[in-house]
Amino acid sequence: MGDRPNPARGGPAGAAAAEPAGGGDRRELAVPAPVTGRIVPLEEVPDPVFAERMVGDGVALDPQAGPVIAPLAGTVTALFPTGHAVGLRTPEGVELLIHLGIDSAHAEGAFEALVAVGQQVEAGQPLIRIDLERLKAGARSPLSPVLVTNLDELGGRVAPVAQGTALAGKSVLFRVVWAGGPA
Repeated sequence: MGDRPNPARGGPAGAAAAEPAGGGDRRELAVPAPVTGRIVPLEEVPDPVFAERMVGDGVALDPQAGPVIAPLAGTVTALFPTGHAVGLRTPEGVELLIHLGIDSAHAEGAFEALVAVGQQVEAGQPLIRIDLERLKAGARSPLSPVLVTNLDELGGRVAPVAQGTALAGKSVLFRVVWAGGPA
């Protein structure tokens, strides 16, 4: 975790602690990329559940290199049996979903979970080993949404930051901005 720069805060990647940003009541959390890949708007994900933000808001990545890492420190709240999706909750109360590929649950051998539900993880810690060739061969699309799933609860929004290619743990994808104290 320690020495990698975080362009959003000038500190270590994943160390973007929520802090008042201007008004004292506003909180902000920078979310780095969990996997290296090309950033794609959610509207381009070929699944209306993600494209229409039914599950949450964020961006998608077209993965180019693994593994999938924890973008921030937190607790693993969900892990699909196939290993194609993982949920995290940060100490600030922000809930993230990293969903690898579209219709990827049947991409046999594409994913190997490296964590378990309830486990505390550090920013940069590997969560899922991913075989990109098997993902591309077995999924309808490799596009992988990275979402905040509890924006309604937070009363918040996602502010996209990056474009182009994101580097896992280094490039900030978006900021979560919400009012009030901890969730």
